[in-house]
Amino acid sequence: MAKGDISVIKGCGPAVEWQTEAASTAILAGEPVKLKAAGSPYAIACVDGDLTIGTDTVFLGIAASDSTHTASADGVVRVYMVTATTVLQAKAKTFSTVDTQAEINALCGDRVVLDLTSSTWTIDAAAGDGANNAFYILGGDPVRGTLDFSCRLDACYAAQ
Repeated sequence: MAKGDISVIKGCGPAVEWQTEAASTAILAGEPVKLKAAGSPYAIACVDGDLTIGTDTVFLGIAASDSTHTASADGVVRVYMVTATTVLQAKAKTFSTVDTQAEINALCGDRVVLDLTSSTWTIDAAAGDGANNAFYILGGDPVRGTLDFSCRLDACYAAQ
């Protein structure tokens, strides 16, 4: 995974320190983070295809720092918490689906998931709208191939 794949462009909550579990996948700044399990004190990295409401745990936000855990010791990660006003930005998984403003306009309001292909976090706009997908497309930039998106309140920790 790469640092800085996802950016917070507007309205995030504070950077909150979460515990990370020994021997878990490293979290890099700019990567999406979710709760390990309901009631857990641990933050973990999201995985390809996250997040599906009713299946996955809640979304915490975007890592503000690299996690500090090791193979044998717990650590911490600071996470920019998403709120109702948070807008995030990432590249689209498939550039050809967002290379015109008309295509981006047609995607606005679609509910989508994150994609992790070739170690890069993107938004999978090509997969189409899904009723239980956690992220709403709000707009984007056809020149840069980026999409602006928000997390549905029923999928984020701040609304729980």
